[in-house]
Amino acid sequence: MPLIIYMNRSRIVQITILLLALPVLLPAQTIKRWSLQECISYAIEHNYQLAQNSLTVSQSEQTLLQTKAGTLPTLNGSANHTYNFGRRIDPFTNQFATNRVLSQNFSLSSSVNLFGGLSNTQTILSNQLSVMAAKYSNDQLKNDISLQVTNAFLQIILADELLTIADNQLRLTREQSARGKLLYDAGRTARGDFLQAEAQLANEELNVVTARNRMDLAKLTLAQLLSLESAEEFDIEKPDFEKLAIDLPPYNARDLFTVAVERQPGILGAENRLKSAERGLKAARGQYYPTLSMFGGIGTGYSELSRTIIGSTSQQQNLGTFQGQPIVIDVDVPVYEKTSFNNQLDQNFNRTIGFSLNVPIFNGLRTKTQVSQQKIAVENARLQHLITKNQLRRDIQTAWFDARSAFERYQATLKSVNALQEAFSYMEQRYDVGMVNALEFNTSKNQLLSARSNLAQARYEFILRVKVLDFYQGKPIAF
Repeated sequence: MPLIIYMNRSRIVQITILLLALPVLLPAQTIKRWSLQECISYAIEHNYQLAQNSLTVSQSEQTLLQTKAGTLPTLNGSANHTYNFGRRIDPFTNQFATNRVLSQNFSLSSSVNLFGGLSNTQTILSNQLSVMAAKYSNDQLKNDISLQVTNAFLQIILADELLTIADNQLRLTREQSARGKLLYDAGRTARGDFLQAEAQLANEELNVVTARNRMDLAKLTLAQLLSLESAEEFDIEKPDFEKLAIDLPPYNARDLFTVAVERQPGILGAENRLKSAERGLKAARGQYYPTLSMFGGIGTGYSELSRTIIGSTSQQQNLGTFQGQPIVIDVDVPVYEKTSFNNQLDQNFNRTIGFSLNVPIFNGLRTKTQVSQQKIAVENARLQHLITKNQLRRDIQTAWFDARSAFERYQATLKSVNALQEAFSYMEQRYDVGMVNALEFNTSKNQLLSARSNLAQARYEFILRVKVLDFYQGKPIAF
């Protein structure tokens, strides 16, 4: 019995070791790292608002197709199968009928608009411009998505760098706390300094937790922009910023606006909407002119009353009496049979061709009202175009100011970090030999930590601002 217990315990130990080693033996799941270009492409492909805008483009294209097709000749066919009861004149035989008569009509008709004040032509041009405006709106939304993704992407990189700074500070604080404990145990520092170091260690641990939460939130924000179901096991591929020069671009806001106003989809879309409204006004005015159209058609029919002479027969006809004797003559009487369906189609075949001129005189002020409404639409589109240009100018001026401010902030913060780093190194040496207390040491370290965080923020803010400037020039966003 003891042997069995021993064997069971050995088996349990083996199984336990195997379970503990299983995660090590199994290959680790590879986390896909997304590049900025992959994030932008995926976000554009899976954006629901962009999908809706694409449907708007498709609707505009279908409207344009319908307008173009409206200039083509029309062709319509009709067929009637009719039973008539009561006294009437049959349209194919011109005979009175009192019984039920079956008749059938078949026809093809066509018409084409020869002139309508060029209203159709102007409407086609207006719809073509509307399609272009819808496509530019789509491009503008793609640019906005690209900027949002780029901002979220850089926020992850910034959060990661701040987390690295916080981790380094925590490691340094732990080392200082350990040395402080040795000094305290040796009686070379006061208890207050030791407690101050412990409090600083707890604060550094809180900073790490805060930085990690900021990192998780930044990843969640980007994952939501990509329409991912979860931000778990999501990470990015960090570009190499070491080769990226931190310097202001060689142009000013005015030069940038001159380039952007010719390339930005928002401006181009507003211009096309204005041109579309102007064409729509010309189309509305075209309704004042007479319209000339040509029409034509062919038709045939069938009637049960139709008869065809197939011969004759001789019959005697009494003309009266003469001297008591009847006068009788032979008369040829035609013999009829029902006309066949095929023969009637050929016999009743007819053709029609003609022209129609329609001169508008008074239509309840409908045309005048449409022209007035279209004038308002043109003015509204013109003002919207000016608003869009003015907004672009303000956005570029703000972007240029933000880029310059971020650059100046980066330069100033870089000098501050260099100076504080030297000051902290000197303070660290003095703290190690007990020449300064923990409060002075922690104050110097916190100043350096704050400066490093500000430097990282200024660096990535400047990178983002420069990418915004590139965006206004129509350049693709890439590192």
